[in-house]
Amino acid sequence: METKIGNEISRSLEQPKVVSLFEIAKTFLHIGFVSYSLAALGEAKKALVDKKHWMSDEEYLNGLALSQLLPGAPTVNLNTYIGYFVRGFPGALVASIFFVIPCFLAMVVLAHLYLNYNNLPVVSSLFKGVGALVVGLVFNTIIDLWKKGVNTLQLTILAAAGFFMVYFLKVNIMVLLIVAGIVSLAFTFLSYKVYGWKSVMDKKFWVTKKSSQKETSALKFKFSKKKYVTMLIMLGVLIVINFLINFSNPTFRSLGNTLFGIGGLTFGSGYAMLPFIQNTMVNQFHFVTDKEFGVALALSLLTPGPVTVISAFIGYKVAGVFGAALAMANMYFPSFAVVNIISDLYNRAGKIELFKMAIGGIVAAFIGTLWAVIIKLTGSSLVDLPTIGLALGAFGVQRFTKIDTLWIIITGAILSCIIF
Repeated sequence: METKIGNEISRSLEQPKVVSLFEIAKTFLHIGFVSYSLAALGEAKKALVDKKHWMSDEEYLNGLALSQLLPGAPTVNLNTYIGYFVRGFPGALVASIFFVIPCFLAMVVLAHLYLNYNNLPVVSSLFKGVGALVVGLVFNTIIDLWKKGVNTLQLTILAAAGFFMVYFLKVNIMVLLIVAGIVSLAFTFLSYKVYGWKSVMDKKFWVTKKSSQKETSALKFKFSKKKYVTMLIMLGVLIVINFLINFSNPTFRSLGNTLFGIGGLTFGSGYAMLPFIQNTMVNQFHFVTDKEFGVALALSLLTPGPVTVISAFIGYKVAGVFGAALAMANMYFPSFAVVNIISDLYNRAGKIELFKMAIGGIVAAFIGTLWAVIIKLTGSSLVDLPTIGLALGAFGVQRFTKIDTLWIIITGAILSCIIF
């Protein structure tokens, strides 16, 4: 009897837990609501690694590395990858959609108010306060990522090099990540060939309290040819539908196809896309003016989600709510397709030691570049004592309490309107 019960328990432990699509939708909707700027990286880790244990730290950092190497907005890429990791193609689709819903709705509302009333004094107050909050939240995110992804001398060297190359040399982020991968492989070679190198370079500065056994989840999406082919068919159907809509009239063709090309061919970050979006939407098609593009950029920084939500503003002005949805769909569709196609291959390669070393170096270099981001954010957002106070308050509350980030942002937004 005891043996039978033991076998049943053993089998239940071996069977991977299946996360419902509703749970994925609810989780990523919340992440989308509280994901301002690069703080999105910290929110995803806190929700999916620390709370729900859907991924281990290593698995999350692997996804972070991939999101930086692909075209499109890295935060959207990361959440698409995590959705695929948890539940395959359906999980990726649900995670991507629900992650961008909050920023989409916020941008549509703000675009409507601006385009119809053209006077939003409250926006400047919110923008000033939320900008300060973002500094505190991003700073906390960098500290968490640093503790997980930069904990040896070798990784510290790569992180410092990443910061130096981006902040002082202004090196393109894509070039930096490729160089970091190559240097990581070189360091690995030295570990095998030079006596004492490995013992010095791989000595950890701190050790995570949680055991890797506990952190590793049984949610890994196992490769299946049937599921993979089904995913390719579904992607094909979505692409056909997307282009049928794009070609249904000249306005949709100019708006949708242009943003699809920018989303699929621009590497680095959402900010790298902005010059291309501005050139085509302002100078080529005249969908918005330079002034409206500047307002849209300011509003995209005010709303949660990636800066490329600016596409929703442009789409809304051109064709209302449907135009906003069409613009955002085309902006993120290319990278969404790429993530789904390569995730399984990427996960398999991640088991190879040399590949793991390269990915670790890429992650460390990327985390190093975040210090350059926080320095720039601090200079532009913390301009007086109230903004400094808001930033420190957001950092302290998120760092040392269990209060949800959503309440930090709501409280900070209310205080911004009162103070400013």
